[in-house]
Amino acid sequence: MPSNIINLNAKLAAREDSHALTPKQEITVELRNHYNQQARLRRALRFHQVAYKKRVREYIEITECIELQEEKLLSDIVCSSLGDRK
Repeated sequence: MPSNIINLNAKLAAREDSHALTPKQEITVELRNHYNQQARLRRALRFHQVAYKKRVREYIEITECIELQEEKLLSDIVCSSLGDRK
């Protein structure tokens, strides 16, 4: 999110006011904005990494449940078909 100081500077420059920011001040403001954006992105990456790990755990659990249920179903089918033959 860009700083309001940049917007204010643009308005002051448009009015040709003598209180416009110096180039060094503009660079400082942009640098602070970049630091803030970097921190936001770092937090977002960390959040998505945690969410990804959680989804992978859920996927593995569900896959294991499916495999167990398929094995149980297949063993029940085999047992029932063997019982029919006797």
